[in-house]
Amino acid sequence: MTVETMNKGPKGRRTRDHGWACLAVLLVGGLAGESAGQSVDRVRLLDRKEVTGEIASVSPDAVEVTDARSGETKKVPIEMIRDVLIGDEPDVVRNARGMLQRNDGARALAELENLTAQDTDGAPDLVLAEVDFVRAGASAVRAIATGADQDAAVKGLRAFLAKHGNSHHTYEVWELLGNLLGRTGKFPEAAQAYASLEKGPPAYRVRAARAKAGLLFEQGNYADAAREYENATKIETNPEDQASARQKRAADLGRARCVARQGKAPEAITMIDAVVQAADPEDGDTLAIAYNALGDAHRAGGKDQDALLAFLTVDLIYNGLPESHAEALFNLAQLWEKAGNPERSREARQALEAGYPDSPWTRKLAGATKAS
Repeated sequence: MTVETMNKGPKGRRTRDHGWACLAVLLVGGLAGESAGQSVDRVRLLDRKEVTGEIASVSPDAVEVTDARSGETKKVPIEMIRDVLIGDEPDVVRNARGMLQRNDGARALAELENLTAQDTDGAPDLVLAEVDFVRAGASAVRAIATGADQDAAVKGLRAFLAKHGNSHHTYEVWELLGNLLGRTGKFPEAAQAYASLEKGPPAYRVRAARAKAGLLFEQGNYADAAREYENATKIETNPEDQASARQKRAADLGRARCVARQGKAPEAITMIDAVVQAADPEDGDTLAIAYNALGDAHRAGGKDQDALLAFLTVDLIYNGLPESHAEALFNLAQLWEKAGNPERSREARQALEAGYPDSPWTRKLAGATKAS
């Protein structure tokens, strides 16, 4: 465990004996860490902040973290969490989860092959559950991308839910299950999986409605999808609930995509511009989705140059969300080729294939290339 401290005197100045004091703190901290057998757990939030300490409990709706110094326990709502790093988890698991978060299921599974008995024997239940989550999630992501072993991936996700129904990954797994079932054309079953998100906090109820609207969009039913996206924005939530506000903005963007597909690109662009203006400048995830939607609307309206600029904005500025970045690279590969710039097209294609080999956008680009 790493302990970062600074012994300060009046007005923040270091005291004369700061070296001995820091050494003492490090020694005591190190001994405490050894006796507890527990490194620092970290809960990363959507606003880029962190809550650190020791995880006291997890549930589908929250993660509770106890501060090592004060002894106080803080309950972190699941809708505000970006990632949970368990201090005791093996590096292999952490690395594999990072690959999963980038939709690289094949590499995540390959990384898990490096797990040894020493990594898991006697490991805390929370760590063992994390291994099961990464394995099930990576199998699902790979199945979505490649179409291979889909039934096995569905069974893996359902097995995780049966075994770890109280995990902080519960809603994430239900959504993955819906995505996988939707990819296989089992739309009613996918809708049922998404409905499980409705048991969660308001932000997840909005997310469930968005996901169901997405199923209609994937089927080309843009009018009904637009209505469902609009219904998602009308779900009652607290005005101070920023997580729900983000989901509603994403639903607005989904509706704009539907409008663009219905031949109303100028109207869609106006809707998207309104979301961009209202979004927090630090909310890169929402802005990535917004600029992709803007590029999509410009493409639908035949304005390829404007579309290029929108997708480049995601690639160069708002590239932190893997799904959005992969979508932008897919479009850039096509648009640069169409614009007579094969070198830039090749760069975008290579970035997509190298960065997101298991993304549906990578498979879609490969299919489009073969068709041409």
